[in-house]
Amino acid sequence: MEEAPHSGTAQPHIEAALQNTSDAIQALISVDHGVEVDDDAISEADSGYSEAALSTASITSSVFDYEEEYGRSYHAFRRGKYRSSMDIHYHSIRLVLDNKHWICPSKDPKQIIDIGTGTGIWAVDVADDNPETQVLGIDLSPIQPTAVPPNVEFQIMDCEEPWDMPERFDFVHTRLMNGFSIKSWPYFYEQAFASLQPGGWVENQEFEVVFGCDDNTIPPDSACVKWANLWNEGIEKFGGTGRCYPDQMKLQMEAAGFINVRIESFRMPMGTWPRRKRLRQAGELNLHGFYHGVDGLSQRVFTKALGWSVDEMEVMCAQVRNECLDRRIHTYFPIYVVYGQKPLATHP
Repeated sequence: MEEAPHSGTAQPHIEAALQNTSDAIQALISVDHGVEVDDDAISEADSGYSEAALSTASITSSVFDYEEEYGRSYHAFRRGKYRSSMDIHYHSIRLVLDNKHWICPSKDPKQIIDIGTGTGIWAVDVADDNPETQVLGIDLSPIQPTAVPPNVEFQIMDCEEPWDMPERFDFVHTRLMNGFSIKSWPYFYEQAFASLQPGGWVENQEFEVVFGCDDNTIPPDSACVKWANLWNEGIEKFGGTGRCYPDQMKLQMEAAGFINVRIESFRMPMGTWPRRKRLRQAGELNLHGFYHGVDGLSQRVFTKALGWSVDEMEVMCAQVRNECLDRRIHTYFPIYVVYGQKPLATHP
């Protein structure tokens, strides 16, 4: 395939991008959830994924099978709730987190706020599984469904403005807000602290646009790594970032007054290379979402921020998709869960 123009731009940063966490971050991680490779599942003769395996029908069937096997009470596909690639990635992250809505030791919260609720899928699933809990989802865009459980409510609100809900909640949740929707974590933690009851928890489940690899199976001239570095370079020109710095988030959370602050790291696989079935399915969903979504992710960033032509961008995306189809490459997106607790008693 023709080499993508400008591809040399990211070369000096490839080694840094492949390092999934810095030494400083690694030292602060309380739990690192690794992923074991299924070495027996892939042969040289069967080293790629088929287009049929990446179809929406295949993904839907796969999710149904998993839900039935594990007896979960989710009915998302039956209700038509998976309406975007965001929801596909939601499902992938849910599997990575072992079907847990949150990781922190919050027990039976009665008032939850979901900041940046998006399509509302997390809020609705939490409300379904916890009928005695009131869940408030807030977002700038009114894209949430109207047919929802009676214990969930959606409001339009800007989390960058004062929340004005003192000590109302016992759990504050975000997912995939880093670098795009939340511009100031210190301000977020200040508002979360004020809105939490004593003893309540805040948890951020955040994603990093970096291709990690723990077994050196990624090529040294990886198209995916080039794409990620270029994409991050472009998104920074728009004032955002695809990087996540959990060590800074931990310090900022503690500065706001939170205690028992911890970082847990997870891996969202790209493809079905993990040994555990749950993580294989997470990788299947992640691959489906990224394979079909990389062009949309790239369009504005590459053409507007980086000055590429559409043809140049399409060559780059084709190389990325081609590499994603190689089952011998074991990459993942890092996910960091940072959480902390408001003290039971606060003193002036």
